Formats: sequence, C-alpha cells, structure tokens
Amino acid sequence: MALIAVVSGKASPGATVTSLALALDWPRDVLLAECDPSGGTVLTGYLGGQVPADRGIEQLAVADYHGTFYDTFGEQLISLNEQTPYRLVLPGVTDPGQAAGLVPLWNQIGSYLRDLELSDPPVDVIADCGRIPALHAPIPLLQHADIALMIVGRTLSAAAAARPRLAQLRAVVGKGGGLVQVVVRGDGDYDAAEILNYLNADESVKVTLLADLPEDDKSATMLSTGAGVPRPNTTLRRALRSEIRALQALIEQRRTPRTAAGPRAREASRA
Repeated sequence: MALIAVVSGKASPGATVTSLALALDWPRDVLLAECDPSGGTVLTGYLGGQVPADRGIEQLAVADYHGTFYDTFGEQLISLNEQTPYRLVLPGVTDPGQAAGLVPLWNQIGSYLRDLELSDPPVDVIADCGRIPALHAPIPLLQHADIALMIVGRTLSAAAAARPRLAQLRAVVGKGGGLVQVVVRGDGDYDAAEILNYLNADESVKVTLLADLPEDDKSATMLSTGAGVPRPNTTLRRALRSEIRALQALIEQRRTPRTAAGPRAREASRA
C-alpha cells in the first residue's frame, strides 16, 4: 500500500519508538526500515542484542558495489514474528560513520522500498529516517514517500525547531507527490491544537494533524529496551491503531492503482 517515512526534529521525541510501534500493529505484511544515519537501535533495543548484527542496510552498499543489490536485499531482513501479518526489519547502520556509504544509494533504496507494495504478497514499509536535518540524512529517500510523518513535541522549543523543517520536508516529499502530516507526542505545556496553530502560522508550512499520541513512558521504554511487548490495550498502542486507520484512509484517497511489476520482495528472508 505505501511507503511511510517517519522523522523528528530537534527537541522532539525520536522517530524510532513511533515507527516500531506502528510496525507492530500494522494490519498487513510490513517492513520497518531503519534509515536513520545516526544508527539503528532495534537490534540492541527491542531485540535485546539476541540477534547477530550481521545483516542490515549497510550491507546494501557492499551489494551495490558488486552489482547484487536487488538479489541480496531480502537476505538483509530479520523477522519479528512467525505468523501473518509478517513484521520484518531492515536493521540500520551499527556505526554512524557507515552512513556515508549509503548517501549515493538513498534514492535507489527509496524507490525499491516504495515498490515493495507491488510484490506478492504486498509489503508496506515504515522507514525510520531519524532527525532532520542531519549529516547523511536520507533526503532522496523521502521523495519516494507516500506520507512523511513529522514527530513534534508539546513544547515551544520543539514546535519552533519543527516549523522550518516542515517547510523543507514539504518541498522534498512534494516532489514525489507525497504528503506531510504531523504527529504530536511527548510531555509539555501545549496541546496538539496549539502546536498545530503555531506551526501553521508560517504560510510555507500549512500541515494537518494526523495524530495526537498520549505520552506512555512504560510502553516507550519497553519498545526501546526490549523489556517486553506492550499489551494491545496500552494507551500508546490504542492511539496508534487509530493513527494507522487514518493513515490507510489518507493513502487510499490519494493513490491511484499501480500495476507495474513489483520487486522481488517475496524473496525476503524471514529467518
């Protein structure tokens, strides 16, 4: 169905917890792609270091050098479960210094991730792109996103930092026909409506609110440290299911059917 990119700005909650939580409740087969140039955290956080760090996005640079990018993409994936809908992870870089090697590939990776919806079965993608701007940020990948979600905190500092970034994000995502939406999350003195009003005071921003996520420190800690899986009825997961429904409806309204042959996502390893 879609490629959804998740980003955050200075003084706002990070994109990783939101991205992972979305993937865990996504109703179709889904791939969580860790595209944050500062490094991936799912292997050492949510998975508690129990999975070897020998697969991941950094291997794609090596594969591309040898002309085997498409043949080996599926080998870099790790499965989070053994039943449908399948939840896969493309681990991020283990050393931020390795992100430089991905800069020439961000456009190719973005195109491939978006086309995974054409595989059999279709695979949706949630790309954790980290904070923007950042050194080696996956800006070309964002041009392929159907929707980019900007996580904004409930403080004036967070909103002030997000406003110029949202204008830049709209310009980038809009090149590919995508849409930018805001997700308000975290503790602070301002509610979602106040944050949105502040952001939209800049004529170059003009975004809408997709979701207002309540702060749920316990669930966030579990997702980031591997101390278990939050129960389905937790505050965060209930709110995220509503966000998922809103995302699906928004994408269906904006997209036309795509009938081109899909990439070889069916060969993705679920080992």
